[in-house]
Amino acid sequence: TAEYLIALGEACADLGGDVMVFGSPAQRSLQPGMTREQAYANAADVFRMCLPRLADRGVRICMEPLTPQETDFVNTCADAVELIQMVDQPNFCLHQDVKAMVGAEREPIPVLIERHADILGHFHVNDTNRLGPGMGETDFRPILAALVRVGYSGWVSVEAFDVGPGIEKIARDSFAYMQETLRQVRGA
Repeated sequence: TAEYLIALGEACADLGGDVMVFGSPAQRSLQPGMTREQAYANAADVFRMCLPRLADRGVRICMEPLTPQETDFVNTCADAVELIQMVDQPNFCLHQDVKAMVGAEREPIPVLIERHADILGHFHVNDTNRLGPGMGETDFRPILAALVRVGYSGWVSVEAFDVGPGIEKIARDSFAYMQETLRQVRGA
């Protein structure tokens, strides 16, 4: 697994990228009979093996907490932070995903953004309806306001799973909504 992550990281760097999100819910679920502690220790060992080589290429891995409906491994920001601290490598960061935070966290998303701003490496804006921002019920104003407040300057990407309205429409509408919301948040 470490060699595979290294190969992916090298491909990322070769393509000009610098961030890989570690999501893959089905591939990271606990094996039968494995405890949470064993899984975290195994994962930490794998990440410790690959992250120094990826650092040499300027690539970070961002751990994405996902809902318990998707996986049983790393469900909350606190879970991800625990693993990040175990690994203790500067290029192992937190990824925050709006849909996952709505489904797994007990605290408001802006609080989680502010608490973990120092290790935030990537951010997904997606609604709980699996479409882009502005296409569902989630109010992204407080979320974007928190990102602005903490000075987040990394990638913010749309992760839509329902492409029924059309990929181009989702991209166009999401971009327009995000720009307008950011304008409002910044008071411009």
